[in-house]
Amino acid sequence: MNKNALKTLIIILLFISNPLQAQEFDFDIHKISLKDCIKKEKELGSKETPLTTTYVSFKGEAQPFKFLRKEKKIPDLYVYYFFTKKDSILSYILYEWDVANFEKKRIIKKPVRFGKAFIRKYQKIKNLITEKYGKPKSLKKNYSNLAQYKQKLFFEENAVWQPNDSTEIELYITISNYYEKKGGMTISPIHRMRLYIRNLSIKNQQPSPKISQEKLAKLDSIVTDFYKALETKDLDKARSFLPDAIKDKVTDEQFTSLINSIDFTRKIELYYSGIKMTLDGNIFTMLLYKFTDNNSNPPNEMVRIIFDKQNKILAVQTLNNKPDTNNEENKN
Repeated sequence: MNKNALKTLIIILLFISNPLQAQEFDFDIHKISLKDCIKKEKELGSKETPLTTTYVSFKGEAQPFKFLRKEKKIPDLYVYYFFTKKDSILSYILYEWDVANFEKKRIIKKPVRFGKAFIRKYQKIKNLITEKYGKPKSLKKNYSNLAQYKQKLFFEENAVWQPNDSTEIELYITISNYYEKKGGMTISPIHRMRLYIRNLSIKNQQPSPKISQEKLAKLDSIVTDFYKALETKDLDKARSFLPDAIKDKVTDEQFTSLINSIDFTRKIELYYSGIKMTLDGNIFTMLLYKFTDNNSNPPNEMVRIIFDKQNKILAVQTLNNKPDTNNEENKN
């Protein structure tokens, strides 16, 4: 075997023997930038994924970037990059493996071998972090009420590391196939693992400046007029609020679908305003409206409206984030 072939073989063997390093978890959040993270996801072949939930932050954070990485034997991995609107500093990174992200059924039981593969993945990541930073600062096992039920396979653990005063790493997993329904209470199977890497120094930073009250008032007035055009089904008027580049491309059927998704008998009021940044650096204004008859905190039903720089409406989306009563765990 010549030297070049031997070198290639060594590289291949290293790659196979250490797949976690190939995934490049970014444990040192202070040494990477948002730009670095996006570049890395592209190199890994990850797919940028639209957000299905609006993240409301009172610490000056923008809407996160979300990527999908393919996995084998366990659910695919979603990676979220949360960052500040003011200077794009990473506030935390979330790696999430969750069966519920990909299956619409509320009762999702899995074979024992599936749970074991999940646990092996957890142990590999835990060992990788321990090798780098030592034993966890805290380690909890069987911390929920699921531990009381007899199961063929149940595993629950939460480990936290603090490499320094400004970094926290948290890894937790819940594997349970238990299902029970008693009256209004339902306990459903869970197969979930999350890895958080947090920049604790962000807590001491001041939030970025808010949108001016004058601009908010103007945009809110536009929303009122747009809503009225939709309610009266004045589609020509509704189109006038859209950018020239897309107004003629939006069909009557699309407008009708939007109208049918809105309950005009319910009043809305402005709940949150913020900035949305795209991969190419464009910045848009985002307004979130809550329904006045919804008393949940934060609101679990909202309408999201995104404006371009010319105060034209780019997107309207109704959001329904009511909790799934069939899932007993709502850990974030």
